[in-house]
Amino acid sequence: MTDNPLVSILCLCYNQEKFVKESLESIKAQTYKNFEIIICDDFSHDQSVEMIESWMSENTDLKIKFVKHSQNIGITKTLNELFIISQGKYIQILALDDTLVKDKLERHVAMLENSSDEYALVFSDAHLMNNNSKLYQNKFIARHYSYLSLESQNYYEMLLSKNFIPAMSVLMKRKNIIEENGWDESLPFEDYDMWLRLSKNYSFLFDDVITCSYRLHDNNSHRKKNVINYNAFFKIFIKHTNNIRVRDILFVHLESIYREKLLTNEHTVFYSYYPVKSFSERFIKNNYNPKIYRVVLEIQRFTKYFKMFFKGH
Repeated sequence: MTDNPLVSILCLCYNQEKFVKESLESIKAQTYKNFEIIICDDFSHDQSVEMIESWMSENTDLKIKFVKHSQNIGITKTLNELFIISQGKYIQILALDDTLVKDKLERHVAMLENSSDEYALVFSDAHLMNNNSKLYQNKFIARHYSYLSLESQNYYEMLLSKNFIPAMSVLMKRKNIIEENGWDESLPFEDYDMWLRLSKNYSFLFDDVITCSYRLHDNNSHRKKNVINYNAFFKIFIKHTNNIRVRDILFVHLESIYREKLLTNEHTVFYSYYPVKSFSERFIKNNYNPKIYRVVLEIQRFTKYFKMFFKGH
């Protein structure tokens, strides 16, 4: 690495007064010094703004911009807003309840500077910690994807199965975010969609040294994703209909929404891309009563069993 390119650290805060200072201190402690900090408080109801402003007043030597929202607009809209303000060659996202290891930026800038255009980002595993910053034995990736062998490679097919990349571990190339037109503002969370879109065309570098810590508590997004996944999951995967695995992935999700009587327009979108494969699927396409669908499935299973039984005799 012949120079020290600027890194933009986009910091997201929403009701994180307990953790703001620790998170910001982990940025300040970075051994790599050419960075700018762009913080957004997304209309917190606690003392987060006061905590941030107090920390800023004590660190006037750092390049810091602070955006305060007068209403909550969500992660993806906030990231696009902060990205436009930023100037760095590389982009680091940090929720202000997570922390970075002190040489995180130094390691990852060096890896990206020495990488080819084949690679869009670098990531690592992350420690898991509690409200008191005590580390758990388990790590982030193992919590989401067991028995995964990691190296620098293309991760698209693996990511179709599950999101296992810790967002705070990632350092991204600015040019690739621009190429993707930023984050999808129709989604309530940012990471999975971006990883899938990038991995369709690019490989990811993997750093086998843990470079960050992810905090587990009641308010963070990984705890809430099950609640908001219904629409978001569908919006993410419908972008990948050219992959043969996606129909099955989407149908399993579609069926679960249908069974719980929570369909909005997912069934019409799904069947605009894929033809109906069975008689029972017509019930989903027309959003008939799920009780009838269950009966039809049982009849199909019963018929299939008897065909196999008589064939065997």
